[in-house]
Amino acid sequence: MTIKPEDFAAAQKASVETFFALTNKAFESIVQLTNLNIATAKEALEQAADTSDKALSAKDPQAFMATASGAAQPAAEKALTYSKKVYEITSTAQAELNKFVEAQVAHNNKQVAEWIDVASKNAPQGSEAIVSIIKSSIASANSAYDTLNKAAKQAVELAESNVDKAVKATKTAAK
Repeated sequence: MTIKPEDFAAAQKASVETFFALTNKAFESIVQLTNLNIATAKEALEQAADTSDKALSAKDPQAFMATASGAAQPAAEKALTYSKKVYEITSTAQAELNKFVEAQVAHNNKQVAEWIDVASKNAPQGSEAIVSIIKSSIASANSAYDTLNKAAKQAVELAESNVDKAVKATKTAAK
């Protein structure tokens, strides 16, 4: 099996395009996180200023304490909302990365299968056993990858479920 210069150039071009696509996705996630952090910081500063004004204008210690304690529940809810948004951004980025990896693995598997077919057609007499071992090894590796991939997806689903339960439990406890 010979590699033509056009094939090599096409593979290089695809690699560069893939690199830039992944880099763009990473930057999109970073921009989302940065915007979220800026908005959260701005809102927290405004809330702190408002709470301070109310607390400082209180007429007695009970009013001061009521203002201070009244700010705790909304702050806890906002922290939960912030955490959930961060989780959504990062899990979306992770899902997109996983799609890319799965597509690359499928593409690589196809290329390896094609290479094995060509090699087996050009193999000398008596090498059928070795070709069979190679095909079996690749099938086993693919099966192991699929099993690990399914286990990872189940772990992510379990983590998402646990995060949702924790958010709900914390909101209930805060109320």
